[in-house]
Amino acid sequence: MNKFLVCFIYISFSAVFGQTNSKNQPNVLFILADDLGINALNCYGNPLVESPNIDRLFAEGMHFTNGYSNDPTCAPSRASIMSGQYVSRHHVYRVADRFKQDQKTLEAMTYLPPENYRLNGSGAGLNLNKITIAEALKDNGYETAAYGKWHLGHNELQIQNQGFDEGYEITGHFNFKTSPKQKNIDSTLYSSDVITSKTIDFIERANGKKQPFFAYVPYYLVHKPLEPKKKYLGHFKNKLKGNPNVGPDEIKVLAMIKSLDDSVGKLLHTLEKLNLDEDTIVIFASDNGHYQTESNIFTKPYRGVKGETYEGGIRVPYIFKWPKHIKPNSASTAPIIHVDLYPTILGLTSTKHPKDYILDGEDLSPILLGKRIEPKREALIWEYTNYAGYNPKTKSFRSQWVNVIQMDGYKLTEVVEDNSYYMYNLKKDPYETQDVYGEYLHIAEKLKHRLEEWKKETGYEHPKPNPNFKQ
Repeated sequence: MNKFLVCFIYISFSAVFGQTNSKNQPNVLFILADDLGINALNCYGNPLVESPNIDRLFAEGMHFTNGYSNDPTCAPSRASIMSGQYVSRHHVYRVADRFKQDQKTLEAMTYLPPENYRLNGSGAGLNLNKITIAEALKDNGYETAAYGKWHLGHNELQIQNQGFDEGYEITGHFNFKTSPKQKNIDSTLYSSDVITSKTIDFIERANGKKQPFFAYVPYYLVHKPLEPKKKYLGHFKNKLKGNPNVGPDEIKVLAMIKSLDDSVGKLLHTLEKLNLDEDTIVIFASDNGHYQTESNIFTKPYRGVKGETYEGGIRVPYIFKWPKHIKPNSASTAPIIHVDLYPTILGLTSTKHPKDYILDGEDLSPILLGKRIEPKREALIWEYTNYAGYNPKTKSFRSQWVNVIQMDGYKLTEVVEDNSYYMYNLKKDPYETQDVYGEYLHIAEKLKHRLEEWKKETGYEHPKPNPNFKQ
């Protein structure tokens, strides 16, 4: 068949059926929870949680049991999701430079961590030279929207300057704030209800135009402040009355998870109502691990919480649903991380890789579609540069600069401040109870070598002496 005939057939097909084809361009609904721990859903094993809609999504798709965030805090992990790059490339290192406002911490630091990317007048956030997942999908004909927690800069760095056709930031629960500030909006409503309503309106309009859509839905739930709806707070107070293993804050969180689940249910119902269910990829994840609560029931049995690189601070739920493509009620033990989302969405939507742009993650579509079991890569790596909370009595930081590598079932942490290391065998000790660094030095050396390679590959900024340091 000659090239002219092939071209004629393609043009004729497009003229008859239109430029968009749901089989080649499925819609994408990406729901991102805020601070939702690995054990904060009923489907992931917490019987105290009521999450029937997310549980249904879990049953209808594939979930990952070894899913990770790129950072144990919000902004860096969100930058990795949007850019598809590690922290050392996108330079959103921390939510805030707390050490600069704490003289004791600043004077105790041997090194200064690298600076966050900042744009004058727009604050710290994601550099506009990064090609976001939304921009890549727009080049493939997608309508794009994002309502909810952005956390990657404001003004010039706002949502609509990063590849989204519409959207704005919504932070808080009751009496929420918007950026850019919106007029004619009732901020006394619960923010998740507003985010859901705006997203449903976008989906309905995109469907009316027969355009494939990418709806990014970053809820503020279940981030603090702990502000649940009264009806759900009363429900859980009554249900768990007298239970000594659940604290008052945890009851509030359970009520907030219930609201998150309600919102997810409304989005899923909209897809079904519009007959878009089979043509839409639904992704559910969280930005990082859960914050500390009375009994840490949302991270246990794992060690650690938000702000720490122990498993409880970086393990998060991942669920993918795409009817007739992803096997229902399936599970994967493959270790995955936020930067995998970008190339995976490209792979599932037949979207071209942005030219001359580095993506650090791996396309998981072969795993989701049942063609592979394990990723090709050999290691997951973290760089966490958050110095905070120095205690002069114990001569220790609440958090400090660490680099972490997980490889061959082992997890090695490099403590930059004193050039020390500790390591866990996650296959035998997933809850990180026993440091085996001294027992397996040959394995530790292998992981150190790969970590040093990663630093060279990603443009890692090495520690610089702190001029404020006082011995």
